[in-house]
Amino acid sequence: MTTFPTRYKNAPEPVGEGWLAHYQDAARIVASGGIVVLYGGNGTGKTRMAYEIAKEVKAPNSSYKVNMTTKYHLPAYTTAVNLFMEIRDTYNRDSDTSERRVVEKYTDASILVIDEIQERGETPFEDRKLTQIIDLRYQHEKPTILISNYSREKFAKALSPSVLDRIRENGVGLHFGWESFRRGGAIS
Repeated sequence: MTTFPTRYKNAPEPVGEGWLAHYQDAARIVASGGIVVLYGGNGTGKTRMAYEIAKEVKAPNSSYKVNMTTKYHLPAYTTAVNLFMEIRDTYNRDSDTSERRVVEKYTDASILVIDEIQERGETPFEDRKLTQIIDLRYQHEKPTILISNYSREKFAKALSPSVLDRIRENGVGLHFGWESFRRGGAIS
């Protein structure tokens, strides 16, 4: 399974009333198997929130039985660019996996986080694959977190109508409208 970037494992405690309130809303939706959209400016804690939720929240439908032993699907993190590169790599003759297996990997994850969604090509192929993965997760009530630096309006235009409809039904969009947490660092 694809894991979160290392930097989140030892990050300082999240702060800010807005961030903490968004965490509560997002955790509630994830625990119910819904879709969470985190959007706003760079450095506002969107990926950090997804990491904390994947680490702390028990996702529904994440366990399965194998020979009377309970096993658990793990959370999966990817960027949109890496997701589509991974699918395209299956078309190489020497690929040791199939497109179906890649799609299953992401649809089986207990929680799927797709980061940097604004960096995809928004081609019909990508739209179909993204819709397919989100729809399969929706059908099995498996939570998905989509992260973007786009505004709400621009983000909505980048998704298919069926994905937007699923978000409206059992999801939430959370705007991270505060200043970047990175601005306090060495780079200014």
